[in-house]
Amino acid sequence: MRRSKTFLLGFFLTVCVPSYAGCIHFINGHWFNGRAFPQDDFYSDSGVLTHTPCHQSLQIDLKGGYVVPPYGDAHEHNFDNLQRAQAQGKLYLQDGVFYAQGMTDVSTGAEAVKQAKRVNTPSTVDATYAHGGLTGYNGHPKEVYESIPLGFFYPVTAEQKDKVVHATSRSGLAYWEMETPAELDQLWPRILASHPDLIKVYLVNSEEWKAASSSDTRLGLGLNPALVPLITTKAHAAGLKVAAHVDTATDAAIAIRGGVDELGHLPGYGLSAKGNPTTVRLPDELIQEAEQRHVKVQATAGIDVDEHTSAADLKARQASQIDNLTRLKKAHVPILIGSDHYGQDSVHEMDYLHSLGVWTNLELLKMACVTTPQAIFPKRKLGELRPGYEASFLVLSSNPLTDWQHTHAIIDRWKQGEHIVIEDQP
Repeated sequence: MRRSKTFLLGFFLTVCVPSYAGCIHFINGHWFNGRAFPQDDFYSDSGVLTHTPCHQSLQIDLKGGYVVPPYGDAHEHNFDNLQRAQAQGKLYLQDGVFYAQGMTDVSTGAEAVKQAKRVNTPSTVDATYAHGGLTGYNGHPKEVYESIPLGFFYPVTAEQKDKVVHATSRSGLAYWEMETPAELDQLWPRILASHPDLIKVYLVNSEEWKAASSSDTRLGLGLNPALVPLITTKAHAAGLKVAAHVDTATDAAIAIRGGVDELGHLPGYGLSAKGNPTTVRLPDELIQEAEQRHVKVQATAGIDVDEHTSAADLKARQASQIDNLTRLKKAHVPILIGSDHYGQDSVHEMDYLHSLGVWTNLELLKMACVTTPQAIFPKRKLGELRPGYEASFLVLSSNPLTDWQHTHAIIDRWKQGEHIVIEDQP
C-alpha cells in the first residue's frame, strides 16, 4: 500500500489505487463531525462509509490524522477545455477540492471533457455545468467568450470591441442573447437540449437597464430584469436551479425576488475607494427575503484582489464585504465558497474569506467542506463523515480548528473509497 505523496513543484500524475474488493477499515483517525474531531474508526464498503465491519477488509492506519470532507468550488470556469482539464483536475485534487460547479462554459468543450472522462470519475474532480449563460444582446459574458477565439482576452480597443460585437462563434455555446419573453420561449428548447445541470443568468447594473436591440454596440450589459421570474419558473419546472451573476444591490434584489436559488457573487467585489458603497450594500430587508426564500450566496469576494490592488481600494472593498457578510451570517443565509478565477481553485477564496475575520475556523471549515459541496450536489450523500455517506475525505496532518493553515496540510486523499495518489510525473 503506497501512501499519498505531495509535491509542490513539477508535473503531477494522479492515479486511483484499486479499491481492495470494496472494503477498507480506517483506524486511528480524528473524524470531523461538524463540531469537533473525535477519534473514531470507519469502514468504507463499496465506497460508502459505515461503522459495520465488512468481510476481509484492508486496514489503513490514519496515524492520528484529522479527517475532513473534501472542499468544493461553487463558482469556476475551468473544465470546458480538453487540453487544460487534466492539469486543472490535478490542481484541484492536490488542493483537496473534489467538487466544482461550472458557472458558464463552452458547452462543446465541456462535453469533450466529460467524454474523455477528465471529470466525474472516482479519480477526477466531480463537476456540474451551466453551459451557456442567459444574457441580453452583446451582454456579459459575450465580451469574454468571443474575445478568446479572436486572440485577446478582453476587448480594449475600438477595433477589438467592433470585432466582438459582430462575432457569434460561441453564441448558443457559452451564452444566449435575448430580450423579450418571446425570444426566451423560442430559445428555451435549445437551452434545455444542451443538457445543463443548472441555469445561469446575468444581471449587470440593472438599475441602468434599458431596451437594446440585436444591433446594439454596447458590451457587457445584462439580461432584461423582467425575464428573471420567467426563467426561474421554466428552470424549476425542468428540475434545474438558477444562479445569477449580480454586480449591484439592485441586481441582487431582482434575482432574489425573481426566484433564483443562488447569487453568483456578493455585490461589491470590484468596489474601489472612489466607488459608492451604497450601490452594493444589501438592505436588511432584502437579506431577510434571501433567508426566507432559501437563497444561497457565492461570495467570490477575493476575485478582484491581487498585488495590483491599492490599499485604499482594498480597504473600501473589504469594509463593504465585511458589512454585507456579517449581516448575511446573522440572518443565516448560506455562504458558498467559489473562486471565479481562471486557472485557480477555491482554496485562495477560502483563505481570503478567513482573512476578513467574519467566521470562526469551525464556521469556515463547514462552509468549505459541507455547505458548498452539498449545494453543488444536493442529491448526493456527501459533505459529511457519517454512515451512509460517500467515503470521500481528506486527511490533514493537524487540527484546522486551531490553525486555519492546517486546511492545506493534506497528507492523504480518498474519493468514493478509492485512494487518490498524487506523485511526480516521471
